Amino acid sequence: MHYTLPSRAIINILLPDIDDWIGDAIAAFSPLVSADPFDPRMKTIFTLLISSGDLRLSAPLSSTGISDRTRRRIHSRSGVIDAAVSLLLCLVSGRPASAKIVAADTGGGSSPEFIVDLSLAGGGFLRIGIPLEFFRAFMGIPVDPSDPMSVEREIASFFVGHRSCFPRVGSLVDCLSPRELEELFHLLRLRGLLSSYQTVLLLRAFPDKADRIESALPASLVREGRELVASRRLFINRRDLAGGVYSLEDAVFRLLNEPEPPGPLRPFRGLRAVIYSLRLRRSLPEGDFWSFCASMAASGELYEAIGLCGERTSRIALSGAPDYFSDALRACVSSRASIELLSADPGGIGAQESLEARIRFASALRRARVRRISRGRADIAFLLSRLERAADFDTLLVESGWFRVATALKGVAFETRRRFLEGIALPARYLIEDMLDGTINPDILHDESGIRAAGDTLADRILELVESGAIRFSA
Repeated sequence: MHYTLPSRAIINILLPDIDDWIGDAIAAFSPLVSADPFDPRMKTIFTLLISSGDLRLSAPLSSTGISDRTRRRIHSRSGVIDAAVSLLLCLVSGRPASAKIVAADTGGGSSPEFIVDLSLAGGGFLRIGIPLEFFRAFMGIPVDPSDPMSVEREIASFFVGHRSCFPRVGSLVDCLSPRELEELFHLLRLRGLLSSYQTVLLLRAFPDKADRIESALPASLVREGRELVASRRLFINRRDLAGGVYSLEDAVFRLLNEPEPPGPLRPFRGLRAVIYSLRLRRSLPEGDFWSFCASMAASGELYEAIGLCGERTSRIALSGAPDYFSDALRACVSSRASIELLSADPGGIGAQESLEARIRFASALRRARVRRISRGRADIAFLLSRLERAADFDTLLVESGWFRVATALKGVAFETRRRFLEGIALPARYLIEDMLDGTINPDILHDESGIRAAGDTLADRILELVESGAIRFSA
């Protein structure tokens, strides 16, 4: 199943929650393949029209062998996906987009270059056609129509990036309906993620959208924000606007990654699950898994990882090992234990089970390495000092949130703080610097216990990200 994750991602964008509204389970997804010039068995059900600026794309949904009941359910529920697809396209691309379901006959247009098939448990299958320009416009990836596998690799690379689907507030304002935008702002307020001051920054940052934004906000909140600015005689510059917009984008990202994305963000849950699976798969070591494992033998980390995973998972993960790894394994466990660990027959283990076991084993190896590097130290200052790459700083920022990072940094030495901030891109750095200086949120007072708690939470997050392979410590 993991081989179809890129096509699953595309289905969760163009046909979100389809298995909920067709009334039939999806038995299998096909990989992305080149479209046939014509298949007489297929009957078009509807066409999804996608618009973004001057771009117009058509994605027809067709079927063969499905029941009349399933076809009726598809027709009766097709109208509910317009808003969901618009939201998802906006999150994926960062650009305003809209989607509309129309009748089967669209009056011409170019044929799709790629297709994905969905086999239904009740019989028959659905086929979605995907235009070449879809990938270029909404994912910015190079596309070779003659090589679908290369497109799948590009899709996987796109979604494993830690900033994939990081929201853009300006685009969301355009994509969401007035009711959905009002609901989103309400959700942010309920969680304490939208203040009166932020509403002023939002209105000033997007003057061309100010009427739409203000109509979705409580009048009292907007009035309170304007009175605050006036009473404190605050001068709002571009830095303030950039930081304010980022703080709201970060807040929406927190909502997207709640166990159940709330309200108008709910359609993201299916795509998020696929992204999570892609990142798990990518968490395997770059290059050769066996070389990675063998390199941990002499230091004892391989032995420790076996203990962390347990015998069964280790046997599955290590099945089919090459001879040179067998030699490395015997250097850290007894010959008898080595034979037992390598005794599993690779032919009797499913591909998905093997993949999951190796992901867990690689994570255990990293955990063992982290334990040795930290030597029992898990304080935030020490862990931050072991990070070097700017990409790792940004990953930690996105996964933890700027406010938690800023609070934790109050408890570290100036030099460690300075080094970390140098690796943070604007405008997030503006927010963190201004909070540390007391320029923003001057009324928020963090006592020593609150700062220490934020540091402990951030330290735990660093260790989780290292174990998953998302970031790495310096040697």
